[in-house]
Amino acid sequence: MNKRNIDCEQALRQIFEYIDHELGETDHEAMHRHLETCKGCFSRMEFERRLKEKVGALREEKPTEKVTERIKGLLKGF
Repeated sequence: MNKRNIDCEQALRQIFEYIDHELGETDHEAMHRHLETCKGCFSRMEFERRLKEKVGALREEKPTEKVTERIKGLLKGF
């Protein structure tokens, strides 16, 4: 297998494809290795994964005003 390394910029560009299991095997492995060693990128990936999970759960029920305001605040931060 061809091992390649990626930097933080590449990892952040591929974070959603990694979460959604849309990367090819080589890219997935490179991302996995990067996340094992880079605490910043791992934290960002975990945040995005959990946010996606929470937003997905909202489709099943109407969000509370508190949740709606929190999501709006998070989106303003980006």
